[in-house]
Amino acid sequence: MVHYSKHPLDGCLERVRRANEHLSELEREIGIMIEKQAHAVPFDLDPKPPHGAVNVGRPPETFAGLRLGTLVGEIVYNLRCALDYLIYALAELDSGAPQKRTQFPIMETAQDFARWSKTMLKGVNPGHIAAVERLQPYNGCSWTDALGALSNMDKHRHIVPGQGRMKATVHSALETDLSRISGAFERKAKHPLTGAEVHVKIHVVSEITFMNGAEVIRTLHELEAQVANTLRDFEPEF
Repeated sequence: MVHYSKHPLDGCLERVRRANEHLSELEREIGIMIEKQAHAVPFDLDPKPPHGAVNVGRPPETFAGLRLGTLVGEIVYNLRCALDYLIYALAELDSGAPQKRTQFPIMETAQDFARWSKTMLKGVNPGHIAAVERLQPYNGCSWTDALGALSNMDKHRHIVPGQGRMKATVHSALETDLSRISGAFERKAKHPLTGAEVHVKIHVVSEITFMNGAEVIRTLHELEAQVANTLRDFEPEF
């Protein structure tokens, strides 16, 4: 068997790195989705000068497929694994031997923590148990609450659902200098009177949220940062 780890937390950090890779991929996929939305936005050019865009509507579909939810699940899975690996490393450090069935507990009540920690934190010393307890939702730690909810949904129920909002603004070259419009996608439309090609730019503002309204990318970046900070906090123990 090949052992790649040089430090007890190397596996934890690798899981966080993998989560970051999936997060970057998710951001790219969302960018592709937004571009597709921009190219599918329906509109007309006003036959009256200066021939600006009118009847701007929503695309016939969102272009947000299951791929986005799958990537969210993979990000959450890796972050959850990083915390589980941390507990395994702490249990081995504190007890002097590997322990079975260890896991990072995420509990809603002190009673549940006390009951489940006997198994999940087997071999972990009281000082480290206290540090883990401070990270529980019932102690006001919102990020572990969010991570636990997303992880449980992805593992036990279905791909994490989401929702979104989008707004499109269409700029016609007949009414404005398009070189001043940044962050927009270029398209062509027919002149309402002559039928000639008219350059337009479409700016799309799109936001994808979880069902509770939390913005997906912002939430996942926050979870990644909190898990990484937790690992850094425990690193001196090794």
